[in-house]
Amino acid sequence: MVWLANMGPSHTSEAVILRSRPYGESDKIVTFLAADVGKLTGIAKGAKNSRRRFANCLDAFTRVRIHFRTRAGAGLAFLESCDLLEPPGALADPGKFAYGSYLIELVDQLTGEAHPVPELYDLLVEALKELRDGMATAVFLRVFELRLLHHAGYAPQLSHCANCQRPVGSAKSAYLDTQHGGIVCVDCRIKGPSLIPIAPETLQTLQDVRAVSLRAARTRRLPPAVAAEAAQVMGRLLALHLTRPLRSIKLIAALTR
Repeated sequence: MVWLANMGPSHTSEAVILRSRPYGESDKIVTFLAADVGKLTGIAKGAKNSRRRFANCLDAFTRVRIHFRTRAGAGLAFLESCDLLEPPGALADPGKFAYGSYLIELVDQLTGEAHPVPELYDLLVEALKELRDGMATAVFLRVFELRLLHHAGYAPQLSHCANCQRPVGSAKSAYLDTQHGGIVCVDCRIKGPSLIPIAPETLQTLQDVRAVSLRAARTRRLPPAVAAEAAQVMGRLLALHLTRPLRSIKLIAALTR
């Protein structure tokens, strides 16, 4: 088989399927996040007609044990087979599907190809498990976003001014620099469209929830004004690292309406 020429030895990893799409008459292109090798994209030959090698394994959200081979310089891995570990299950519910898609899209865009970050894989597995058990809440989403940025190497500095390094926790007002992703105090701000004010309560909330587990986050509630502003701040911080708009945002907006 041409695809197997010069391929390395077979490798097995635990993984979560991020997305898949048809390719040709019987194949699929699959992107997955593996615990030990990071994000990879591979081709599953004959996947559309497979009843043994890939049965019920290639849908988004699915946790699998994946057997594959790679080749130096090749753009695609060769997927040999998958063992089902955990199906999407409750994530087929429209609301959970929308928020699950949001989690997976964020991970997909903030993860480099073949760059293993075990903590990020664990975060996604934990988040999807919690989403299966209950609905997403504002605190759950903010905790996930903050931990994702941290593991991806983009952790925002929310406690000190990016210019003078003074604490902003007790300040009466602070500003988010939407161009650079930092917080600046009132003394260091330079008027311009890239600065938006942030209430002290919102900044403190985002700092406090960093240490909250995803399970505990689902039971916590925020005042509506703080929840709305925290979502806006995190949306701006995430946007600095996204290469394209998130399709899941439209799904969530439709459900909210």
